[in-house]
Amino acid sequence: MTINLQFSTFLCLSAAVLCVITGGLALVRDVRSTAYRAFALGMGVFAAQAVLSRLVLNAMRPSEAVAWSRWCVAAGALVPGSWLLFSLSYARSNFDEFGRKWKWVIVAAFVMPVGLAVLGWTHLLAPYASLEQNGNWVTPLGWAGYGLYVALLVFSAMVLANLEKTLRTSHGAIRWQIKFSILGVGAIFAALIYTAAQVLLFSSLRTDLYIFNCIILLGANILLMVSAVRNRLREAKLYVSQNVLQGSLTTIVIGVYLLGVGLFAKLAVHLRIGPILFQNGLIAIAAVSGVVLLLLSETVRYRIRRFIHVHFQRPYYDYRKIWTEFTRKTSSEVDLERLCAAIVNTVSETFIASIVTIWLPEEGFEMPAMAASTGSVSGEIEELAAHLLGYVRDLHGPVQVGRDGACEVPGISVQDLEQAKIRYCVPLGTGSGFIGMMTMNERTGPPFSVEDFDLLQTFADQAAGLILNHKLFENLGQARELEAFQAVSAFLAHDLKNIASTLALTLNNLPLHYENPEFRADTFQIMSKSVEKIRNMCSRLSPLDRRLELQKGECDLNELVSTTVASLNLGRPILADLVPLPTALLDSEQIRKVLLNLILNACESSSNGAEIRVATSFENGFLRFSVTDHGCGMSREFIKKSLFHPLKTTKPGGSGIGVYQSKMIVEAHGGRIEVHSREGIGTTFTVFLPPGGSH
Repeated sequence: MTINLQFSTFLCLSAAVLCVITGGLALVRDVRSTAYRAFALGMGVFAAQAVLSRLVLNAMRPSEAVAWSRWCVAAGALVPGSWLLFSLSYARSNFDEFGRKWKWVIVAAFVMPVGLAVLGWTHLLAPYASLEQNGNWVTPLGWAGYGLYVALLVFSAMVLANLEKTLRTSHGAIRWQIKFSILGVGAIFAALIYTAAQVLLFSSLRTDLYIFNCIILLGANILLMVSAVRNRLREAKLYVSQNVLQGSLTTIVIGVYLLGVGLFAKLAVHLRIGPILFQNGLIAIAAVSGVVLLLLSETVRYRIRRFIHVHFQRPYYDYRKIWTEFTRKTSSEVDLERLCAAIVNTVSETFIASIVTIWLPEEGFEMPAMAASTGSVSGEIEELAAHLLGYVRDLHGPVQVGRDGACEVPGISVQDLEQAKIRYCVPLGTGSGFIGMMTMNERTGPPFSVEDFDLLQTFADQAAGLILNHKLFENLGQARELEAFQAVSAFLAHDLKNIASTLALTLNNLPLHYENPEFRADTFQIMSKSVEKIRNMCSRLSPLDRRLELQKGECDLNELVSTTVASLNLGRPILADLVPLPTALLDSEQIRKVLLNLILNACESSSNGAEIRVATSFENGFLRFSVTDHGCGMSREFIKKSLFHPLKTTKPGGSGIGVYQSKMIVEAHGGRIEVHSREGIGTTFTVFLPPGGSH
């Protein structure tokens, strides 16, 4: 008995220490994160229960065992709320949606058990306990304790179902990051469901269940520490569907278990095999955890698939299942990012590759945009992808890059490819041209076979078609938006001209009432500003309701920039960095409007006194001029969706026309306009113009 007591004390204290360590690691990772704060609270509760369990096991009198057991049960009242909150927020980028939907369930998970523990304190357990021959204290439940364990059982099932949904939604590298954490927490709650079912079934609390929970806590904390070490305290984020419990395997397994546990427990009582049942519980949970861990391993999944293919002579890929699943995931997606996410997730699952990424070039950007990825992508990888995109553009199918006889990519070293975890590249193209590319890291198993490359090419063709259709649909919407805007601008220009004429007539009649000082002062000031403002709006709106007509002539771009800058008195330095340029056929007045728009925008987005830089150059057969500021900058989202669209602006009182009009003028000359901006750092607009004025 002394050895058993010492061993149980070691188990309880070890479990408590590990719970404190893992809870502390969570707070170190991100103390502001809802998930990690809930995790730390839950681990703190488990640590307290482990210490109280040790006191119960060391109790020498029944009253002492009952007192410490009551405190241990009461501490468990904080378990449902803290861990339900963790399961809803861990690794989920859309936790706010879940928080609103599950708000009252979370409140109930905190209030109901705590209320039972506080209000029914004396009724958590019976006031007496009995000591069995094997040294176990057995304490009957009271009505409050019974209700508390029912709540623990129900909310534990919800926690497991939420964790299962998070794991099922993850793919590739994200699953690799979170699987040990979810498996560790899942093992704890599988044990809690087991112990809660035992307590409710026999209406009594046994001290051997404390030892059982401490053993599970030890194993689970080891898994959690492995997760913390391998992730280097990084956090994964994924989007999880709101249908958390729909199709949950967890709810089915728990239901079957609760139906069968009564039969096994009654059998254990009659055959006196309680200790064997306890040992089998440990073995079962350990076995299930091991199986889940193996099935989540990409290496094991690959070997299972390979074994079936070799020994049972089935096709390596179930094409009907693959395309059914691919169609189901992509057919209903109307958002481009979520469509690309569905594509990379399917490719990742099919080829058992942890990192699959889709890159799409964007007009006006030097770097391609990462449309979706199953892993994390840094800025350095974006620069490498920009070089790789030019290489892939000329390919007609997937290629293997890097070492071992793979294709060499000009300008990119093998080490850079390996660091970026890019092993396979496939162009995304349709009959209308190049759409983008898809990259993949080294998959588990041998290099790609001909069959693999064929399937990957088919995926790429389907993906390119879906992405192109989405972009065409987006362009159609923009065309309709522009058509509506042009009609509105025509009517608006007409009405504003009439108003301007009326105000001008009133201004002409002002001399008749000139002797009235009050009328003269107020009316003259208001009408002058109104006429000037309305005529200015009309001059900016009128060109938008018809095709822009250019009046081209020989133009010295440097002289145009110099005279425009010299004519401005903006109360800040404007640095002109000009290099010799050839003359060009341009509409100087229209280009002056572009330059003026860009300079004024730069001034409005910068603080007073901040320098504006205007530069010219001649590169790759194009005249270039750029306007750079060090102002507030713009987000990539705004640039992509709003910057070059009419009536959309970030400036208070702005019309959203200036940049849109500038783009029209530049494109009418056969050129293009690009923007590079970072929030809080500044913005550079660059205009490219052909010397001949058009292509």
